[in-house]
Amino acid sequence: MRDIILFLIVCGLVPVILKRPWIGVLAWFWVGLMVPHALTWSFMRSFPIAALIGAVTLVALILAKDRRPIPFTREVFLLGFFAAYMAMTSFFAFNPNGAWDQWVHVMKIFLMTFVTPMLIFGTRRIAWLILISALSIGFYGFKGGMFAISTGGSYMVLGPSGSFLSGNTYIGLAMIMVLPLLLVLARVFSQKWVEFGWPVREAWYKPIGIGVYAVFWLTVVAILATYSRGALVGLLAVAPFLFLRMKRKWLIVLVAVFGVGVVGVSAPERLIERWSTIKNYEEDTSAMQRVQAWGVNWNMAVERPFTGMGMRNTVMGYQMWISYANFEGGWRHVLSPHSVYFQILGQHGFGGLGVYLMLMMLTYMTLGRIKRAARSQKGKQWLSEFAWAIQVGMIGYLVAGAFLDVAYFNLIYTFIALAIIMRRELDKPEGKAEAVSLRLEPKSSHGHPFPRGEAA
Repeated sequence: MRDIILFLIVCGLVPVILKRPWIGVLAWFWVGLMVPHALTWSFMRSFPIAALIGAVTLVALILAKDRRPIPFTREVFLLGFFAAYMAMTSFFAFNPNGAWDQWVHVMKIFLMTFVTPMLIFGTRRIAWLILISALSIGFYGFKGGMFAISTGGSYMVLGPSGSFLSGNTYIGLAMIMVLPLLLVLARVFSQKWVEFGWPVREAWYKPIGIGVYAVFWLTVVAILATYSRGALVGLLAVAPFLFLRMKRKWLIVLVAVFGVGVVGVSAPERLIERWSTIKNYEEDTSAMQRVQAWGVNWNMAVERPFTGMGMRNTVMGYQMWISYANFEGGWRHVLSPHSVYFQILGQHGFGGLGVYLMLMMLTYMTLGRIKRAARSQKGKQWLSEFAWAIQVGMIGYLVAGAFLDVAYFNLIYTFIALAIIMRRELDKPEGKAEAVSLRLEPKSSHGHPFPRGEAA
């Protein structure tokens, strides 16, 4: 039944995308992030949904009159340069066939990252892209949070089976990245900051806002219930930023004190034991595998500083892999870099890592500029809030990603595309702004549309 429903949804999207190409961008990110085919049981599990939607979107883009040129920002330039650099390292790769296969896969993500600014512009479309991206992952936060509460946290929360997000650490990272967006979206709906248009009626905004708040808190529970140490570290990194933006901080503290001190609510013993291994990582096999893998990829980069070993360098086999290690443990395991930074380092060398870090840094700086500048511009304060949320989501990615090989996770490139789009929206002259409905709260004494430190 699920397969038939999903098939009908995909078939129904095709004519809609041909008429409104920007819907194709939303559909592509929905499929790439939520991976709905992983929730089916039969023929749709292997159906090329992303390829179909991507192809239809590109055809619609060619035929569309309602599109914008690609804005040649520094992020666009660096993204293109990074793609070219990866092509170069694939040419010199240890495993050239595997490297080129992976390069093609990554280029599909990059292609849609370039297409997105051409079709997504104006308040409504940007808001819809953020909403789809956040709720695609938020779905698993809601589902995982309910599961964790109903089982008392006795079982591990995992992502959709057979997908990139199936592992507990990967779905944990994804949920951390969208947490700030969920918080801001809840505020957007509750305060009616942005007019989403059909099919979201204005009367539904506040109930939807309450629902998104619920998804936010259930996602926090789901992150903890992944039992992932990397996810815990990432959550601790973003938690202070989230807390400072919340309203009714005193109520949150009061509930926490009452729950822990009076009711005696505590984390499951298994969860505490898992987290305690962070302190004594030398005694944990999984942690030492990571340390070993980091040394392997560092030594690969030292040997080939400008090209690395190329993508899919882990197929070299255990004996060759361990020859690059600083030490050998008494275990055999799946070969993996276990880190964004060491993944790039081992695959593309120090040069590739420099380009990647520059891309992340400039994107973060652009979001900071949007956050500061949009705050004081009439009708553009919503840009400031979303820029803040994406910045904090990037912090979660860069911290938790230190323990995961997620350099090509499409959500981080969604964030880069949004930074490019939002910068263009910010720089657009007032006279050329699209007609949108934007409602903000009365300004506080600070001159902001909400009390300082309580944006969401």
